[in-house]
Amino acid sequence: MRPLTLLALVFTPTLVTAAPPPVQQKTMPNGLQVLVAEDHSVPLITVEIAAKNGSMTESPEYNGLSHLYEHMFFKANAGIPTQEAYMTRARQLGMVWNGTTNTERVNYFFTTTSDHFADAMVFMRDAIVSPLFDAKELERERVVVTGELDRNESMPGYHLWHEASKRIWWKYPSYKDPLGNRQTVLTATREKMLTIKDRYYVPNNSVLVVTGDVRAADVFAQAETLYAKWKRGEDPFKKHPLVKHPPIKKTEVVFVEQPVENVQGTLDWHGPSTVGPSVPLTYAADVLGTALNEPASKFQQALVDSGACVRAYFNWLTAVNTGPITISFEARPDKVDACIRAAQSEVKNMRSPDYLGDEETANSIHRLEVDVAREREKPSDYAHTITFWWTSAGLDYYRGYIDHVRKVKRADMARFVDGFLTNKPYVLSVMVSPESGKELHLDQAHFETLAGVRK
Repeated sequence: MRPLTLLALVFTPTLVTAAPPPVQQKTMPNGLQVLVAEDHSVPLITVEIAAKNGSMTESPEYNGLSHLYEHMFFKANAGIPTQEAYMTRARQLGMVWNGTTNTERVNYFFTTTSDHFADAMVFMRDAIVSPLFDAKELERERVVVTGELDRNESMPGYHLWHEASKRIWWKYPSYKDPLGNRQTVLTATREKMLTIKDRYYVPNNSVLVVTGDVRAADVFAQAETLYAKWKRGEDPFKKHPLVKHPPIKKTEVVFVEQPVENVQGTLDWHGPSTVGPSVPLTYAADVLGTALNEPASKFQQALVDSGACVRAYFNWLTAVNTGPITISFEARPDKVDACIRAAQSEVKNMRSPDYLGDEETANSIHRLEVDVAREREKPSDYAHTITFWWTSAGLDYYRGYIDHVRKVKRADMARFVDGFLTNKPYVLSVMVSPESGKELHLDQAHFETLAGVRK
């Protein structure tokens, strides 16, 4: 479930038939999947490539190196052998570019005018197939990446998330930490970069997406020529299977002191995955979460309208390898107990058959339809959407997403709640200022009592 767009929708829900995402697809002989979404409304194209990689593949000695690889992607390669030449060529093509590293996806993209389509395709091919990992550039980028760590560590919320993550993913925390470990990044070698390249940056673990003012036939022809010599690799997940995150064994409390005005926190559980037997409940998770985040929902009334919390949000994150379920909250220090109790109470109430009415369920489904349609509104952003779904669920899941969402009933949402929330251990993480903690006696023991950990 992606973050919801904050729109005030007032309507009688009449579910319209949404056309499947207009994506044309071809698989190259080496296994590279090529996806094209044509949009000729403006003379712009986006060329994006993504791989199934990220922190989900990172044991502690590699944690953070997918992120470092992202920085090295925009450097010298066999086709453009210096950083200066790389930057000059990017300017000549008028490119806007960037990349991201997440838990289950790394993606890189260039946006330019459609008259530069052929050149942009070559530019992308050289970057993905033949990076040089120049020693001096690697040394510089290690510092840049650790600078990002410095910036994150300057933000209170990072400390809350980081400490909570150690308990939520207690056996394999590095596999859920895309920012990575400082020492691992600082000691990264060219050999480790090449190991990542040879293992995960292979055509049969990658997808090329082109959106905008292009013809699919031209993209397929270009891709077949440009990537013909990119050799298929081993399936990385056969030799190096994803870890299986064991369940949270017992309810725990993470207490963090940071200079914040209000108390912030989360309740976290392990949720379903987009592969395996729990797939049907992923759609129920999205419908339920969308309904709970509506301003008029019982959840918002109990937590926010009551005055217990300043804000509250429910989310399940779409993921192949165990998506977390999170209730995030913010409360005034003197109200935090009431806020947490309200959240605990609502988890129990969600199981009730009348917790959501038919109209609320229909409204939620319609909202998801609108969100999926809006994702196609801007071709350059749509490329990111496609690679997100391709890596985190699969294109077939995405294509059938709305059809499955429409079939969700209240009983399905109850099964989701029973399967992942009701009477299940969770991690309560709370961030309090030292002043509020001292004045109101808000400490580890206090919140352990509130969570039922300490009697």
